[in-house]
Parts: sequence; C-alpha cells; structure tokens
Amino acid sequence: MTISFNKANSTSLAHNNRENLFGNPDIDLERVKDNITYVKSDIRELYHEIFDQAVADYNAKQKRSDRKIDD
Repeated sequence: MTISFNKANSTSLAHNNRENLFGNPDIDLERVKDNITYVKSDIRELYHEIFDQAVADYNAKQKRSDRKIDD
C-alpha cells in the first residue's frame, strides 16, 4: 500500500481551471474551445465563503481550546 499527498501551501488556478494544457498528450487541443468554465475563483476564498460559519459554530461549542479549529 502507498500514500501520496501534497505538502504545498499554494493552489494552482491554472491547473484547477485546466489552462495548463501543454505537455499532456491526453488532451485534444482541437476540443479545448468547447470547454466551459462555470466558476473561476480562488479556492481559498471559496472555502472561507462556504465553511467559515460552520467553523465558527463548531468552535463556539468547544470547551477545550485545543479542539478549536484555528485555520
């Protein structure tokens, strides 16, 4: 069994939005013009929009400070 993970602290919008196409033989460049982008936002901003209230509610219920989520 193996485990693979990324330790980087940054995200790649070019990768997430599939803008980095060159060097990948599996991508048909003739069909790229048909790609549709529904949302093009920074993943960190979206995370905060979606989860900040849930994290605040969770932290408010915790009595022990070591169980609170800092970031």
